[in-house]
Amino acid sequence: MRMIDSHIHIDSRPLDELVLMRMAGITAVVSQVYYPHVNTTIDAKTMFDFYDRIIHWEPYRTKLELIETYAGVGLNMRNIPTDWEKVIEALPNYLQEERVVCIGEVGLEPASTTGDLALQEEIVRLELEIAKTHDMPVVFHSPIPEKAKWVEKFGSIIQKSGMNPDKVVIDHASPEVLDLIWDIGCYAGISMQPWRNVNAVDTAKVVARGKNLDRVMINSDSSPNKNSDGLIVPRAVHEMRKMSVPEEDIQKVVWLNPVRFYRLPLR
Repeated sequence: MRMIDSHIHIDSRPLDELVLMRMAGITAVVSQVYYPHVNTTIDAKTMFDFYDRIIHWEPYRTKLELIETYAGVGLNMRNIPTDWEKVIEALPNYLQEERVVCIGEVGLEPASTTGDLALQEEIVRLELEIAKTHDMPVVFHSPIPEKAKWVEKFGSIIQKSGMNPDKVVIDHASPEVLDLIWDIGCYAGISMQPWRNVNAVDTAKVVARGKNLDRVMINSDSSPNKNSDGLIVPRAVHEMRKMSVPEEDIQKVVWLNPVRFYRLPLR
């Protein structure tokens, strides 16, 4: 079975793990933007250098191990550049890159080095306008505490922006907010991380229920500064099979849905 890790920070994964990921069935990933230097002030040039790495170097590096890498670009809310306006201005150009398939990950995060939530919301609204103009999907990060509150906030922002919710995934979804996300009309991305309190078994149970599987994707959210498992997607598939989840349902959440949502050139 072919699998896609639909939200990863591929620059954090070493070569030996890439080999294991491919052997386990992961043939493509979507790497979301995240520059993790939380105690360092960054500028637009830093972000552009980071984009170039994700768009050009990482696809080359992972393809050596037979994994296709696609990229999201945007302003990750955890560390916003001092001259963030320059990044917003440049985003349309980056959206023309062949490997760029979304604006993401973006959103609101009270634990950001930029604690100004009003500024974060202004940036998100600008990114949604760009996404609408360029017909690009958007990936939202959701904070860990009070997740339902943030999902409802994102729903309000999306509605007011006029963005088609069918082109939005709200990621880091935990089982208790899935219905909220689906009611908004968005896709739910389930990130399996020990520090997010969601594991492979939790995800397998969600898929085993068989509800709204056309609106579910799963991912590792493998990060450079947190304990992560690049093999968590195949581990979840293994747990689904132990629960006798039909193969067609598994294929939806690990392949068909991300291919459709991100419009990946994969067959």
